[in-house]
Amino acid sequence: MKTFFLLLRIATGLMAIGGILLVLAIIFLRSLPGFAKHLAIIIGYLAVLFTSAFTKGTAPKDPNWVIGLPQVALALLFVAMLVSAFLPGSKIFLHVLAGFVALPILWYVCMAMTEAKLEIFCLPVVVVWLVYYAFCIFWYWRQPVLITAGS
Repeated sequence: MKTFFLLLRIATGLMAIGGILLVLAIIFLRSLPGFAKHLAIIIGYLAVLFTSAFTKGTAPKDPNWVIGLPQVALALLFVAMLVSAFLPGSKIFLHVLAGFVALPILWYVCMAMTEAKLEIFCLPVVVVWLVYYAFCIFWYWRQPVLITAGS
């Protein structure tokens, strides 16, 4: 059982890292057309600036990020899940994090009923973490404390 718990901790950490990378990839893919347009504007600005011997050209505007608050919250939640993989004994942190896990579950239910978005692929991370949470609460705390000789 200890081996299973160790594998579950590793899987939780790796899934949290994968979730963070997936959210960042989704943000990058949604922002890619805007950034490509902004890059073309910057290249044109630099070409005009260098060909005019630094006398012409106006600085380009800032690009717009295509990012939502739920995506930022989801990335922060995955970071907290990664931290919890290293702290299986902190019950208060696990309970608070479990309360915050309810929010993306509600968000996923709303997405499933209205329109599916790419963030739905992050759902396995939440499921694996909930199994890890249940294992931490119901099994980890019931383990006997081993006393070694000479300590």
